Amino acid sequence: MGIFNGKTFLEEDAHNGDRHRKEYLQSVLNLIDKKYAESYEERASFMPAESFPEKQEFYRDEYLKMIGSPVKEYPKDIPCAKKGKIGKDDFGTAYRMQIEVLPDFWFYGILTVPHGVKKAPLVIAQHGGWGIPELCCDMAGENNYDYFTKRALEEGMVVFAPQLLLWCFDTETGEKRVAVDVSFDRNDIDRKLKHLGFSITGLEVFCIRRSIDYLASLDFVDEDKIGMMGLSYGGYFSIYTAAADTRIKSVYSAAAFNDRTKIAFHNWIYKDAANTFLDGEVAGLCAPRRLQIDVGKEDHVFDYSLTPSESERAKKYYKAFNAEDNFRFNLWEGGHKFDVDGEGFSFFFEGLK
Repeated sequence: MGIFNGKTFLEEDAHNGDRHRKEYLQSVLNLIDKKYAESYEERASFMPAESFPEKQEFYRDEYLKMIGSPVKEYPKDIPCAKKGKIGKDDFGTAYRMQIEVLPDFWFYGILTVPHGVKKAPLVIAQHGGWGIPELCCDMAGENNYDYFTKRALEEGMVVFAPQLLLWCFDTETGEKRVAVDVSFDRNDIDRKLKHLGFSITGLEVFCIRRSIDYLASLDFVDEDKIGMMGLSYGGYFSIYTAAADTRIKSVYSAAAFNDRTKIAFHNWIYKDAANTFLDGEVAGLCAPRRLQIDVGKEDHVFDYSLTPSESERAKKYYKAFNAEDNFRFNLWEGGHKFDVDGEGFSFFFEGLK
């Protein structure tokens, strides 16, 4: 017994309560499992395929509310930009671009313009975790992007490679990277943005869209032929940006698409997402536009076995538009990369011609 102010009180071996703590923990975990199991049907009933074509813009608005935006109303102006020439090679001329997506907010990327271009499609080429534009544009040594920017340039397309806050990523993905001496904590930034009503995804989707506002205004860009492709995080952002912006007519996502109730980084989690929009529904918002998804069976980052059922969720929205031919889910034998021997790049580029 213990004593306080002349009164005795009980003392106890704290471990005697461990069984009850374990039961409480298990109750929480069981509740999560139950709610996740229910969420598959919740998502289906939230966005039924039968009425989807008529209500797609309503669902797009709901999706944008989920990821959030730094502004209440999307700007109508064309942003200002600053550029500095990097140099020329056999593929085109490259520039470092800074685009003022908000007042005194400068978003960065590399723009490459093919030689002799007069009016050409625009491709947003998005790097993955640990990525920087210099790396995915093949300027900074070996990488696992399989020359995806060069493939677009060979097709005569203008390429913009944006910089996301991913060069200081906190998860080992096995991707090639360049050590950048500018540090940050992406998850901490995401937490702060969510306190303010949006998210790092919402912010960076907004930045890419504002970049398109500027780039589409250039004389040599065909504003009716815009596509986006990416690997890993870039594949995730390709789908999530195209879901927000219907100007993106063709999408190629590699090594990203999955069941987010099972596999999700911290900054891929949004309030009520499991009951409303996960990858299948977000991909559905791309319908009836062209969408190629590559998932490798040897991908060491994400479990491929979770993806076929999620792809079926996306496919039903394309079917609702009678546009099943515009959706391709490619489960192939490779790893965390594009299936360069498949038809993905041809399918993607054809959507921009």
